[in-house]
Amino acid sequence: MTAPPPNKSTQELVLVGGGHAHVQVLKLWGRNPIKGVSLTLISPQQHTPYSGMLPGLIAGHYQMNETHIDLAELCHFAGAKLIQGSVSQIDLRNKELQISNGAAVKVFDWLSINSGITPDLHIPGTTEFATAVKPISEFYPRWQHILQELDNANTKQSIAIVGGGAAGVELVLAMRHAISERQSISVPVTLHLVFRGNQALKDFPRRIRKRCETALEKANIHLHRNCHVSKLSKGEIHCTGTTRIPADLIVLCTHAAAPSWPKTSGLATDIHGFISIEDTLQSRSHPYVFAAGDIAQQTRHPRPHAGVFAVRQGPVLFNNLQRALQGKPLHSHHPQRDFLSILALGGQSAIAYRRFWPALQGNWVWRWKDAIDRRFMTQFGSSKILKRQH
Repeated sequence: MTAPPPNKSTQELVLVGGGHAHVQVLKLWGRNPIKGVSLTLISPQQHTPYSGMLPGLIAGHYQMNETHIDLAELCHFAGAKLIQGSVSQIDLRNKELQISNGAAVKVFDWLSINSGITPDLHIPGTTEFATAVKPISEFYPRWQHILQELDNANTKQSIAIVGGGAAGVELVLAMRHAISERQSISVPVTLHLVFRGNQALKDFPRRIRKRCETALEKANIHLHRNCHVSKLSKGEIHCTGTTRIPADLIVLCTHAAAPSWPKTSGLATDIHGFISIEDTLQSRSHPYVFAAGDIAQQTRHPRPHAGVFAVRQGPVLFNNLQRALQGKPLHSHHPQRDFLSILALGGQSAIAYRRFWPALQGNWVWRWKDAIDRRFMTQFGSSKILKRQH
């Protein structure tokens, strides 16, 4: 499915969100611009985080500049305009975007959405008493503030992470490492991992779950199994039944949700509110709208919401946007069925997993992950570096 380019001298292509797919679009556009196309990026922040390096950032292995991409620099290289703000609504009939930082409206001919997902706030008390991991750009400054509060604490402290998926496990182990390495913290800090099932990482093979639980126990993480969180209150997590878990700080690391504005704008979405897209990465309802990353779901090839899929979608999205602008047939994208997962264990150690592989664990696995992550980030250095790569 494609649509003819507008009959006008200049076409407006707008990218909403600075996600893993869009940063690649910007990089590739800077090397292969199309004459007569005005490119704009709308993003709430000027620096976008690479999610794969978040555990290392929280653990203290990286500095912020090593894990964030400078969108202003990248837009400069691509010849794109950067508007700092968030999209709150799309007028698909008139092809206009409402930007939430004021009354600004941006008109477009073609639109691409890679703005990520939002915290799932369905648990009562979440807004008032919890800190969400997503968006990452907001969580990291909060974590720095938490460490400063722990520096000044004079009584023992308790931190609870709600969510036993890969993100929750990596986060609690990263926190333990950062706290244990910080000599200015003089009080005991108890860490809790709260999850619904009998084991954390329920979607992983038994051999991986067992190794990760060993790492959690070694790090003295308190595991709260089969805990269905019913509500949060000041200093407490309430589970169905009578269980209450004390926590001075509650961090929400559950499955994130789709934002409401794609559906309310009239875009076709799946039952969870994620934008339904064809294999060309076009919206199933509006062919002049493309989407990629966590905010979207390929209808014919559904996949988990993981950064690896957005990274693979980036070059395809770039090519199809350029082909659409020129009225050419689009290419289909077929996402991989399985992928390499490397779970960081707090310190500079990690576990690697892929279907049919044996479990790989050790410091060398962390160095392998570090090399992969740094190689990805190197693609988005300064304009001088980008030009040298061309």
